[in-house]
Parts: sequence; structure tokens; C-alpha cells
Amino acid sequence: MHKRLSIRLALGIILLLLTVTVSGCWDRKEIENRGYVLGVAIDYATGEHNKRKSEFLYAPQGAGQRKYLVTMQLPKFRKEASKEISSAQQHLIWAAEGESMFAITRAINTKVYFAMFFEDIQIIIFSEAVAREGIGSIIDFWLRDAEIRRKVKLFVTPGRAEDILKTKLQVEEVNSMFIAKLTQNVNKSPYFVSKPVIGEISEAMRDKRSFVMPLVMVEEKEVKLTRAAVFNKQQKMIGEFDEFEVYGAKLLKRELKQGVIVVPNPSDTKRIAVFELYEADIEVKPHLAGDKLRFLVEAKFTGTLAENQAAGQDALDPVFTKAIEQAVAAEYTRLVNKAYIKQQDLKVEVCGLGKLVYNKYPQYWKSIKERWEEEIFPQTPLDIKIKVTVRRPVLKR
Repeated sequence: MHKRLSIRLALGIILLLLTVTVSGCWDRKEIENRGYVLGVAIDYATGEHNKRKSEFLYAPQGAGQRKYLVTMQLPKFRKEASKEISSAQQHLIWAAEGESMFAITRAINTKVYFAMFFEDIQIIIFSEAVAREGIGSIIDFWLRDAEIRRKVKLFVTPGRAEDILKTKLQVEEVNSMFIAKLTQNVNKSPYFVSKPVIGEISEAMRDKRSFVMPLVMVEEKEVKLTRAAVFNKQQKMIGEFDEFEVYGAKLLKRELKQGVIVVPNPSDTKRIAVFELYEADIEVKPHLAGDKLRFLVEAKFTGTLAENQAAGQDALDPVFTKAIEQAVAAEYTRLVNKAYIKQQDLKVEVCGLGKLVYNKYPQYWKSIKERWEEEIFPQTPLDIKIKVTVRRPVLKR
């Protein structure tokens, strides 16, 4: 009898303890009471706070000035789930001015009742003016924040960064989310930069390497991601890659996996032929003879003749296929050369070629690493050997 009573008492205590451990809502916070920051835009302050004080908060700080305008985009939550809202009403915009990113964030908290929450942040956009002065000190705050994830994507825009978040797009989605999702097509469209994430860029900054970020623009309510901003090892933007230089740089970085190449049609140069890449084997090798360094790019590309606009041309003709392969190989060679020469002109190297030299010739690298971008790389020649194979040509029309 006493044994049964003891067992029941023990079970009762266990159940009582379980009710305490499974009550997981003691610190519950409703989503509409939390400031989920999705996008951040960083511009220079323009002094317009004197005209529109309600929009621009001042971040009080013992030192510094009203240097930056930081704009944050947050989703708008509605308790009335049945009520539909337009895309223009789906987000909130808050902004503050100052020099400290931390102080600016706290200043925004004086205007809203919820704390800024950065774990779901998708993008950070710098204006070109800010990027050209340097972003190292700005990124420092975002790297220190425990909520920031390594996958946050970084962009530069030629105009005002705040306009990217504020402009109403054609899509029914918050701008920050839409721009972040566009980068998912990075393999299919090699004309914009891959891996524009804060984790990769912070590693380049730590190692004192040059790097690139995609340029984002909004034209006629549409987002465009193509060109790239080039940063030196001092974290300052010093130039741009156009779309073709981005393409060539991805080949040099061994990141090219898919994409299309458009070339003049060999049978009728007034028309075009389109090659679609689906298999790439790329090697970049440094060669050292004495103190003379050079690079060799060897690549094999396999794909299909995706489009042939020469009417009546037999795409199965071996002579025609060979001509297509040579034309595509020549275009790949042009793109690689273009990207390589642009880096030499800017005296930056963003394709990891220095790491290849270090891996193969560590002692040589030790002697030249301080002079790599400024002296050695701009004088290093490049040899290119590219072979293209068309596996499935379009049938004769």
C-alpha cells in the first residue's frame, strides 16, 4: 500500500515538474511587437533633417557627427488577417542620422516601441558615395551584432541607398526580400556577382584582400543586378566591373557553372547563335620561372546550341558545329582577358589568384605578398586555353 502511494506521489511530482518545463510561453513576444529589420540602407546625411525632423532622428553621441543616414525596412503586421493590404503598405521605413551604427539603431528605438531585431535581415545597401570613402568601420557594427547571420547580402548602389528600399516595385513583395531572392539565380545568370554575403566579405577584409559587391539599381520600378563594385584591401570602392568583366571574373574564380554565350552565327554573321553551358571544368595554374610569374587558364566547357537564328542551316553539320565551338571559345577568352586586364589596371586582384601562388610557391609568396596587387600582379601575364564542345545541337529547321 505504501509502495503504491509512493509511486503515485512520485508520478505526481514528475507531472508537476513537466508542466513547468513545457510552459514555453513565459517570454512570448507577439510578432507585431518585434521590429524585424529586413533591409538596411546606408547613405551620407544630406542635412534634410532640418526640414523634416519627424523623419530624421539624431543619434546622440559624445563624439562624431551627423555623417550617415541609416534607413531600415521592416514588415508591417496586421492583426486583422482578413484585410488585404497593398505592397506599398506591407512595410515600414524608419531612419536616423549619426556616425555610430549602434547609436543610430538606439535612436530609432526612441521613436518606436519595439526593439530592432536583426536576425532576419536580408540585405545591407551602401550608396556609392559611402562605399568610395570606405565601409570597414561601418561593417564592424554588423559583424559584432550577435543576431546578424553570415548570409546577409551586401550591395552598392550608384544613387541613394534609401531609394532602393522606398521605391515601389512592380512585385507584391517587400523590396528587401525580393532583392535578396534575385541572387538565387546567380548560377543561371553569370552577369552578377556570386556570394555577395557578409561572411565572405568579412573574411576578405580580415585577410586584407580586395573584393567585389554587386551593384543594385531600380529603373522603371524594376530591380537590376548586373555590374559590380570593386573594393581594394582598404575596403574602399575604387571602380566597377561591367557585366562582361563580372562574367570573366567568375570564370577566373572557377565559379562559372551555367550561363549562356551569344556569338555571331558562323553561317550568317548578321544573325546570332546561343551556347548554353551545363558542364564546366576550369583550372587556373600559376607558373614560376626564376622570378617571372605567369598564370595559365585551362577550361573545358560542354553545352548545347540553345538557339540558331540562321534559317536553313544544318546544325548537325560538323563544320558548322566546329565553327560554333571556336566562336564560343573565342568569346570566353575575350571575357577572361577583359576581367584580368581590368583588375591589372585597377591594381586589385579579386579572383583568388594570390592564394593559388601561395599554395604552390609559399616561399615566393612570402617575398612578394606585400607588393602583390601594386607591383607583381599588374605585370603578370595570362595564358588562356579554352575548349568548347557542343553536345546537343539544334536540329535542322
